[in-house]
Amino acid sequence: MKHDQPLPLPASLLEQMDATPQNPRYHREGSVLAHTQFVVQQCLDMQHQFDLDDDERLVLYWAAVLHDIGKTVATVWQDNRWRSPGHERAGVPFALEILLQHPEISPSNRRRILDLVRWHGFPLKFSQWQQSLDELKLLGTRTDIRLLAIFGLFDFYGRQCDDSVEVLAKMHYFHEHSVPKAEFELGKFQTLHGSFESWNLRHKNAVWNAIKMKDVRLLEKLLQARQTDTQQTRGQKATLVIGPPLSGKSTWIAKEYPDNFTIHLGEHGIDNSLVNNSYLQGRKMVEIKHLLRVYLNRHQHLIIESRPIEEGIRRQLTDILRDMPVEVNYDIVETGLEVLKTRNQDSGVEMAISTLENEYHQVDLIHPWEAHNMRYIHGEAL
Repeated sequence: MKHDQPLPLPASLLEQMDATPQNPRYHREGSVLAHTQFVVQQCLDMQHQFDLDDDERLVLYWAAVLHDIGKTVATVWQDNRWRSPGHERAGVPFALEILLQHPEISPSNRRRILDLVRWHGFPLKFSQWQQSLDELKLLGTRTDIRLLAIFGLFDFYGRQCDDSVEVLAKMHYFHEHSVPKAEFELGKFQTLHGSFESWNLRHKNAVWNAIKMKDVRLLEKLLQARQTDTQQTRGQKATLVIGPPLSGKSTWIAKEYPDNFTIHLGEHGIDNSLVNNSYLQGRKMVEIKHLLRVYLNRHQHLIIESRPIEEGIRRQLTDILRDMPVEVNYDIVETGLEVLKTRNQDSGVEMAISTLENEYHQVDLIHPWEAHNMRYIHGEAL
């Protein structure tokens, strides 16, 4: 294998990757940079073995480039070895910033790349821990597990480890048996996503509840069921506009929703400070439920502006809206950290860089069915 595959990344990031060590038991090839170069080469060499369209080849290439950049911040010396716990999650905001600098990559492909970065560790964990096929099916509602399995092969052919024969056998089994079985029983991601977009709100709510409960049997029945009615919402909508500080949320709202009433969740105490205080969180949710009902009685379409908030809090909020019942939409404004820093300097009222960085690194991927409708906005152009 070649060890000098050029990568379309900033020189400073390449230096960090080269300086980030890995456990030689699993990565005798060396640093994160060396491993990434090997994976990219495997991606280029092996693509012809699979039935891939141009978009899928693009997605797999960028996933190969970006999949381990989270290790530059997650790698620690622990228990007498190098480990990188949570590097998949940590890599998402870094990968997003890189991808936003490539406007030729469509929002849908950007999301597919980030999915692979976020979940690339799943195939090995699934195989080693002998997880239930239901876990794979649930993941198949949020990302394309076929592409994930193909990428898993690139990833493990791009490393040198002590148990490579055993690991590659597991990865091939995942690709050739586990994924086809899950897709046959549940459906392929693109088909499922297309179906979701056509369902009425009641059916979307039922499917989402099955996913939250991890009730795969109920989920399968709902996916096969025919819709027999429509849900009455009186045409009411709530659009949650999510993004870090200075991402362009306010500009987007003024541009897209100039005549709609807007509330700011932070002004009502709905933020990540509630995560470790269940009593206060419960109180705030009761308060916001009352306020949302009052505002929706006055306004047909309510805009809710928010910084990134912890998944459990966000889902409680959307559950409140679904139960009213209201159509729930997400507008997710994506802006890179360097642009945020520049805007911060130009704002006149500078936020502490550490606070800004912490807010940015709260970015994580949201299940595409968490809202009735979801779209991504390139905030750097706002």
